[in-house]
Parts: sequence; structure tokens; C-alpha cells
Amino acid sequence: MSRAIAALLSIAIGIGFVLLVLYAWPLIAAHNTVPVRLAQAGLSGTAWYGATLLQDFVINLLLALPAAWLLLRLGRSRLRFHCALATLVFATAFTAASGLPVFSASGFIVAGWLLMLAALPVTTWLLSLHGRGNRHDRSGGLPRPRTV
Repeated sequence: MSRAIAALLSIAIGIGFVLLVLYAWPLIAAHNTVPVRLAQAGLSGTAWYGATLLQDFVINLLLALPAAWLLLRLGRSRLRFHCALATLVFATAFTAASGLPVFSASGFIVAGWLLMLAALPVTTWLLSLHGRGNRHDRSGGLPRPRTV
């Protein structure tokens, strides 16, 4: 596959990830009972925001799985470039589409936005670790025991 086509596919993956996030997050927010249960358990203030941000990051990692898998299918040789391009497209399109005033609000909105941006590279990195374990024989040069 040529580099130009792979770059265009990376851009398409970033746009697809934006569409998935914009479609899925309102549904997740409407049906998610974890923040209410955290508040009922007594968490408030910074502890509640921290637990909610952690939960949101895990959800973003799960939402990024299809995009990360597609980026890996483009090839490992230029994976960092393709992941950075898809993340840049995601950041630009998501900020424009959601109308999020990212840096004019409180620090928690900035933290959530940065964790959302980190979801695609982190998921791509985690998926790239899968499948590397069986490349080399781990037994090294040890002789095999002989059977009699």
C-alpha cells in the first residue's frame, strides 16, 4: 500500500473515531450509573472527579479499540506516524464538532479532553504489544532433555 493511501486511511480512521465518540458518549452518559453510585458512596469533590475521569478514560480506551486495530492493519513500519495523524484529525474534528470550549473552562474539562486524546495512542500501543511475545524462542540455547 502506498504511503499516500495509508495516510488518507489514517485520516479516515480519525474521522470515524470522532463519529463513534460523538454517537456513543451521549448514550453512555444517559445510561451510566457509576457517577451517581460514586456520589452515593460518599465520594465528592476531587475524589469524585478523579474516579469519573478514570472511568471515562477506560471507556475511551474501549471505544478506541476498533480505530487502533485498523491503524495496526495499516502496518507497523509507520505506525507512529499514522497514529499521530489519526489523533491530530480526531483532536481537530472533535473540538470543532462538539463545540467544546476546551481551554476556557475548568481544569477538569482540559484533563478529560487530554485523556480522550490519549486514548487512541494508548490503545494502539497496547494492541501493538499483543503478538510480540512469540517472536523468539524463550528457551535460548538450552539443550532439550533426552528421552530413553
